[in-house]
Amino acid sequence: FTGDTLFALGCGRLFEGTPEQMFESLQRLKVWPDQTGIWCAHEYTASNARFTLSLDDRPETAAHAQAIFEARARGEPTVPTTLGVEKRFNPFMTATDADQFAARRAAKDSFLG
Repeated sequence: FTGDTLFALGCGRLFEGTPEQMFESLQRLKVWPDQTGIWCAHEYTASNARFTLSLDDRPETAAHAQAIFEARARGEPTVPTTLGVEKRFNPFMTATDADQFAARRAAKDSFLG
């Protein structure tokens, strides 16, 4: 249960703390096994997928996002996810350092897609 730290294809807003602290929190989660189930606090996956597509043009990312959009259109949940999926597609989990993470978090905060 990751609460408001890690979401399917997203992460929590930085109401308190710094980007460096959130980046470090996500780094701690990355060492868990890929098959670890991730139960987050909200179903924001479709919105997060639209943001992810603005950063990642890999065909496998597009296919993953399409599956999410189809599931949500059918009224199906996309939570839980797995840590392996998040490490592969989540733009906050793939950030290489705290500066890149901070730039992505700021971009998501103003993303209208």
